[in-house]
Amino acid sequence: MKLWDRIYLTCSYGRAQLVLGCVYNVACTALLAQGFFYSFFVDAFILKALFTAVTLYLVSHFRDPGAIFFYINLGLSRRRLVIGTILLDFLALAVMLTTVLLIHG
Repeated sequence: MKLWDRIYLTCSYGRAQLVLGCVYNVACTALLAQGFFYSFFVDAFILKALFTAVTLYLVSHFRDPGAIFFYINLGLSRRRLVIGTILLDFLALAVMLTTVLLIHG
């Protein structure tokens, strides 16, 4: 399995979390662009951690329990998929906030 296949499968596994995370990222970026404060970076990441925990709980609670076996049969573990989704979500937030920092800095 190629790297792009693993990335695609990780994104398809965490689609709900990535969509909700994208909404949060855009909201944080818009708020930061309105009024630029350096302390907002820390607040955004703390709230992102809490928001991610709640989202992970809700997604895992309402997901079909048999759906994970598709990914396990492809050789991907649940832990790797969750960690990959979280890293991708936090990386997107960091890139968006850094872009605002460079523009308004």
